[in-house]
Amino acid sequence: MTKQITEYEIDKQKKKQELVRNEFLYHNMSAGKYEFPIIKKQNIDVNKIKFLSFVDAKKDDNENKDKTIHFFTYDWKFEKVYQNADEELEKLKQYYAVLSPDFSIFTNMPLALQIESIFKNRWCGAYWQSKGLKVIPTVSWGDERSFHFCFDGIEEGSIVAVSTYYRENCEEEFMLGYNEMLKRIKPSMVLCYDEPFKEMQGNIKEFLPTTYEWTKNLNWKDLAQFKWEKRNKNVIGLNKKNFKFFDYDDPYEKIDVKACDVCGKPVTIDQFGYGDCKNCGWIQDPARLKSPDRVEYPNRISLNKAKMLYKQGKKLEPDFDDFIAGLEMYSEMEFTYNNKSYGVFLYEDNQVEFFENENPENLQVYSNATEFKQKANINGKLLKDIWQDVKNPDFMHG
Repeated sequence: MTKQITEYEIDKQKKKQELVRNEFLYHNMSAGKYEFPIIKKQNIDVNKIKFLSFVDAKKDDNENKDKTIHFFTYDWKFEKVYQNADEELEKLKQYYAVLSPDFSIFTNMPLALQIESIFKNRWCGAYWQSKGLKVIPTVSWGDERSFHFCFDGIEEGSIVAVSTYYRENCEEEFMLGYNEMLKRIKPSMVLCYDEPFKEMQGNIKEFLPTTYEWTKNLNWKDLAQFKWEKRNKNVIGLNKKNFKFFDYDDPYEKIDVKACDVCGKPVTIDQFGYGDCKNCGWIQDPARLKSPDRVEYPNRISLNKAKMLYKQGKKLEPDFDDFIAGLEMYSEMEFTYNNKSYGVFLYEDNQVEFFENENPENLQVYSNATEFKQKANINGKLLKDIWQDVKNPDFMHG
């Protein structure tokens, strides 16, 4: 007599499999010291590739079913493709192809977390291929410490994807990893999300970031000006609603004076409205006037709180509540304490990871930001109790 398997046992087995993730561990389906699943080389017509961000993907998306899904955005916006792989598969399989998800590898992340990011990238790609999807592996790296694992799990001669999007300020570090990738993977083609750096070699096909698709309607002269603006980091100038063309040598030249949004003292600003107040330290940002109670980059406290602190004669320094607000807004924060640097990640499922950058074994995991606020500690001292000794609390710069 055949034993009937209960729904509980089925669910238990499913949860166990989600924990061990060993589907690709055997039969030559994994590679490297850390046994990353292998994303196999596939025949893909790159002329059919038109990118769509995963953020914009949806069920029954008949309008965009010819698109290829990319993940060049914040991790928390696509973490569910790994955590809830079966559910998200139904949405992804309607598109022409998908890139493997670009889980972050920051140079100041513990190496253990960098390895985990690569595993998740490869596992998703191998899983999707096993379900019949066309997959292009996304390759990313940190500093040279990551080179001994970050290229594993991708077959030689594959078509691969890389991103230079918002990496103009780290070209030298990018090129170290890029050149190593060419040696290790020997890709047949490199799909570059955003403009390639001049030093990049290989068979490269450039793709305009989906954020900038509106520039396709610009004439050649305006497009050249746009690219100049972007290379010189005129971020505000890249918004299609505010994009203007200027004839100037220094894009950040201070050309006007206004009253500081916090203290009311005169502050010089550029044509985008940005400028540092020498009196109170507030960084003028026109966009923040619309959300005065939120903690938003580049300032580490809200506008209304800054006004209150200034009236009280206090410095515009963030307290622990401001730090938590920044974490909930941007998902990635950092600070230093006793000359050691610490990082905090908030994931889509609300889980918080807290760690010392140089000692990944000191990882603390909390179910949400509230638990992190109450229980996070350094050597047994609650973070909330020693916050006055914390230095440089800020948004994480990868």
